[in-house]
Amino acid sequence: MPGTATQNPRLRWDIEWRTAAFALLLVPLFCVLGNWQLGRADEKRAIGERWQHQRALDAVPVEDLPRDPQALTYRRVLLAGEFLPGRDFLLDNRIREGRYGVEVIAPLRLAGGELVLVNRGWLAADPYRQSLPEVTPIPGPQLLSGYVYVPPGESFTIGAIAGDANWPRLVQALDTSAMAEMLGESAWPYTVRLDADSPAALLADWPLVNVQPEKHEAYAAQWFAMAGVLALFALWRSTNLSELWQARKNTRKQEQQ
Repeated sequence: MPGTATQNPRLRWDIEWRTAAFALLLVPLFCVLGNWQLGRADEKRAIGERWQHQRALDAVPVEDLPRDPQALTYRRVLLAGEFLPGRDFLLDNRIREGRYGVEVIAPLRLAGGELVLVNRGWLAADPYRQSLPEVTPIPGPQLLSGYVYVPPGESFTIGAIAGDANWPRLVQALDTSAMAEMLGESAWPYTVRLDADSPAALLADWPLVNVQPEKHEAYAAQWFAMAGVLALFALWRSTNLSELWQARKNTRKQEQQ
């Protein structure tokens, strides 16, 4: 009746334990995953900043550089020497635009005698591994440019897929120490990735990171959104919010009459 005061219900808790347990387990997990993705975004931005800083420096002869990984990462270098004929490594399972291929790692003898493993770039190969791709040799003295690639984390163990020791040798991952052992001598501790316009380069458009920071942030937003939705769902199921919502709607209708 008009003029009659309607007593609105109060918020009441009635815990639905299965939903609550589900939320208590998953909401923190989703938040942790969201924060992890934000951390990955920060890491990728740091890589980009490091790249830009190193690219702004002048290229120097590789033999003049210190062996400190922090100083070497993405450092622009010059190499003068000759490739060892018939001693190429093929880094397996390198996918470019959906196509299977390998990266060609060629040992280069510097003028001073030191050996550097040079990544010439990507080369299409047989995805069934029935045959190895033909690598065009680069004879004679070479003057090359590129940058030092320091792999993140520890190197993986190298392994030859082919059952013999023929060359070129198909390998599963980068390990300069193991490669040097296969060559029977010591080598510079990191590979050098050639610039795309370097004379011996194959397909050398190196991706800086496999996932951009913005994509990690989008993943983080998805995890946080799922955490929020699940928390609201648990709250809705464990209280009389639906009753309060309905009572509020009824009150508005009465006020409009």
